[in-house]
Amino acid sequence: MEITLSKVIGFLPAFVRVTGLVMASPIFGGRGVPSQVKIGLSFVTALVLYPVLPDMDFVGPSVPAYYVLLGRELLVGIGIGFAVTLVFSAIYLAGQLIDVPMGFGMVNVVDPQSGLQVPIFAQFQYILAALVFLAIRGHHALLQALSASFALIPVGQGMVIGNLPMAVLDIFVRMFYLGVKLSLPLVTGLLLLDIALGIVARAVPQINVFVVGFPAKILVGMALFILVLPAYVAFLTRMFGGQGDLGWVLKRVLEAF
Repeated sequence: MEITLSKVIGFLPAFVRVTGLVMASPIFGGRGVPSQVKIGLSFVTALVLYPVLPDMDFVGPSVPAYYVLLGRELLVGIGIGFAVTLVFSAIYLAGQLIDVPMGFGMVNVVDPQSGLQVPIFAQFQYILAALVFLAIRGHHALLQALSASFALIPVGQGMVIGNLPMAVLDIFVRMFYLGVKLSLPLVTGLLLLDIALGIVARAVPQINVFVVGFPAKILVGMALFILVLPAYVAFLTRMFGGQGDLGWVLKRVLEAF
């Protein structure tokens, strides 16, 4: 294929949109991933998608207008990647809601992806969710959404963001509900343990419940998580599936632009 100036100009918006997605995605855009890898992955992905995308062999009316177009494409890519990040934020929320009653709320570790301090159990659940995401080919659904975005949001077309604030609000509400739903089994079990410890403290005042309670909560919390682990993995599989929460979030974001 002959490389012409018009093809290069038409390829750059697709490359910028893919770059925004990779930079904002929770797994591929982490701080632990070298910038060279991100740029290379974006370039290869855009190069693979470009032949099947709508015709973008055009020359912009002016240089400033073309830069505005590239900025718009970057925002679209970041928006799609941020939507996926919100889905993984529900996993973090569930872990934080579990860490507090287990006694891990005061113990944080540095997340290599974001560089922030997160609770231990939240980090473990995030890593497990990332493994499930890759195992069920969730990144393929992300690529499909990226390809569909070029049909729903063509390059060079004005971007309407009137529905975007409401879409973001809907996603936040649904992800908060999802995080609470994920943490509910363990939080309920730990709440019952607190009630049992309170009864023991009233019945046998000689027992120091505060000393016994911390290791008991950790032991019970870990045991409950091992028991619900198969159901948790199955829930994550449905959540990252094409008809799950991830698919709904991607569809909601694409319809908002």
